[in-house]
Amino acid sequence: MGLNSRSRRFGAFTLMASAVVAWPALAEEPVTFARLSNPEPENWLTVFGNYQGWRYSGLDEINRENVGDLKLAFATPLSMRGGLGGNLQSVPLVDDGFIYTVDMADAVVKIDAGSGLSGTQIWRVETTPAEQQGRLQGAALYGDNVYSVTRFGTVLAIARDSGEVLWEQSYVVPGEFFDASPVAIEDKIIVGQAIGDAGTRGYVIAVDPDDGAELWRTYMVPGPGEPGHETWPQDNDAWMTGGGGVWIAPTYDPVSNFIFVGTGNPSPAWDSEFRPGDNLFTASTVVLNGDSGEMEWYFQYTPNDAHEHDEVSPHLLFDVDIDGTTRQAFGHFSRTGYYYTFDRNTGEFLSAVPAQSEITWTAGIDPKTGKPVEYDPNVGWQSYAVNPRRGDSVDFCGGLFLTGTWPPAYDPERQRVYNTSPDSSCNTAVQVQFDMDWPVEERFGRQGLGGVMGFVNASLRVNATDATTGEIVASADIAVESRSGVLTTAGGLVFFGDNMGVLQAYDSDTLELLWSISLGAQMLSPPFSYAVGGKQYVAIQTGGVPIPVTAMSGVAPAGPNSSSLWVFSL
Repeated sequence: MGLNSRSRRFGAFTLMASAVVAWPALAEEPVTFARLSNPEPENWLTVFGNYQGWRYSGLDEINRENVGDLKLAFATPLSMRGGLGGNLQSVPLVDDGFIYTVDMADAVVKIDAGSGLSGTQIWRVETTPAEQQGRLQGAALYGDNVYSVTRFGTVLAIARDSGEVLWEQSYVVPGEFFDASPVAIEDKIIVGQAIGDAGTRGYVIAVDPDDGAELWRTYMVPGPGEPGHETWPQDNDAWMTGGGGVWIAPTYDPVSNFIFVGTGNPSPAWDSEFRPGDNLFTASTVVLNGDSGEMEWYFQYTPNDAHEHDEVSPHLLFDVDIDGTTRQAFGHFSRTGYYYTFDRNTGEFLSAVPAQSEITWTAGIDPKTGKPVEYDPNVGWQSYAVNPRRGDSVDFCGGLFLTGTWPPAYDPERQRVYNTSPDSSCNTAVQVQFDMDWPVEERFGRQGLGGVMGFVNASLRVNATDATTGEIVASADIAVESRSGVLTTAGGLVFFGDNMGVLQAYDSDTLELLWSISLGAQMLSPPFSYAVGGKQYVAIQTGGVPIPVTAMSGVAPAGPNSSSLWVFSL
């Protein structure tokens, strides 16, 4: 794809590409749609490792027999930030020994890791003023370019050989943001608008990789005249600030050309009386046609949601035998506390199995419809087993913040899905009434919720779920909350990091802990694996304000917040 002839353009800020070292022109193989559809095991070309969301490495040099010998190959410092900001959530990409990442300051960085002994920064592109830096989740490779987003709503194309910014475009109105990494499919870059909780409408856009021209846009909260708008109040304009943010990258089926999008909760998050109706298409899986952006099908997990059920956990696409029939299915860890399985072509609901031991917000899931058993399509305000009402304080268990968000992983050999989750998550919610007289422009940034005042985890676990049945088949207690996401490998290993900075490896069959190392910094970035010259490496990024400190007490730790890339090998 000939993108290097594009002229550089400037938006409301300056893009600075600074060469860290003088480097000759690099003849890297273009990242084609064919490569993205069938990625080489030695590379990590997408944020999930493949389009299907597996987070699985087909490399097996590092395995359960020798993982105890894993040692640090090298570490590379990234950016530093102070105060509360700067949680490093991005997933690095790897192609031919070159690592592309988005660091804590939202800069796009290219690192040469080809020697296996060090990681040398080739170029670094500063994209965002310090006061606007967020927590971006990664970039995309396509053709000869790297594509990244900024927190405040732009997409930029960077020549991956030189670091030259080729074009930059803004797609948002004030109050809208991008968090999720872009996804490159054939001749399109897919991006989601994230910040539904701030009183915006989530949407997905497709842009032209050559010049950034917008090709299509699909809103997750439909406007007047669009299918689903009737599920929002007709006597107020709640739909205009209805939420449904898209803040995790979608997965994609290159055969059907279907894009699998998880949408966030409706807004205001807890005041469901402000917005009677099912509130489509929030708290849903929305499947879009890659060519047109038109909706192929959808499933809403919690109509008229009042429990902040963001359904943003990546959808895992796989072919498995279910009840004697091979199904092209997908699995999804829901914020409801259940693990769902669907036919990915038709949207047929197949099963929902509890992924936590205690769920009280609903009495269960209807085995025919997949909806909570209390759901009544004939009423506007849904009364689940436990539902926040205006001014009430309620206790409920199941789902919420620690459930169904952090990227799971799929092992195709074992047909198992692995994730980290609390075995039980119980919460106290205090709801504050959303003021119906607030004009639209005053709703931005205001959810109208008292919020979750506290939650207690009965235990924290890493789980293995049978993809054919949805049942948990192995579990192990973990001492510290993990928000990094999971990596599985052909070597029979499951890797993840935790909030105290411990990277650890478990046996894929038994979930026995086999190896760990403390790196002394929080891990919110998933581990990944790649190979150079036939040698396998496992890597992870560290950096972020410890969540138990900031989220629970609101007190930031003193001193700067640094980040690093850590790479391990035998």
